[in-house]
Amino acid sequence: MTVHLIKLVVGVHDLTHFAENQQKYAIDYEGGRAIPVRTRHKPRREGETMDGGSLYRVIKNHILCRQEIVGLEVMEDKQDGRYCLIMVAPKIIRTVSVPRKAFQGWRYLETTNVPPDIGILQANEDLPPAEMEAELRDLGLI
Repeated sequence: MTVHLIKLVVGVHDLTHFAENQQKYAIDYEGGRAIPVRTRHKPRREGETMDGGSLYRVIKNHILCRQEIVGLEVMEDKQDGRYCLIMVAPKIIRTVSVPRKAFQGWRYLETTNVPPDIGILQANEDLPPAEMEAELRDLGLI
């Protein structure tokens, strides 16, 4: 059974800003491109996470997108000790905006609780603010 992860994004204004920042950190990983997302602890449910799981991202108190998880790497150095890199695909998949309160670290997100996908984020796509999009969706206008 697939399980997903959810993690807060800090220091970005919106989904476009997030996408711009992500591309700066893309690296070669196992024959492809991936973006490392640093976290302190490796998920214990690694098998379920690697079975088609995604990393859902919370930006400004809304789940706005996801990226497919392509690997988990445990690293260690003298300065920071042990940590985990969640390796995600560079393709950003937009989701329906869902409010989510702030939390620390990452959390598991069961498949039954994931928001539906909208589509792949295109370069230079003009997006409405998350709050406006959620309001328009609640009104049935989108």
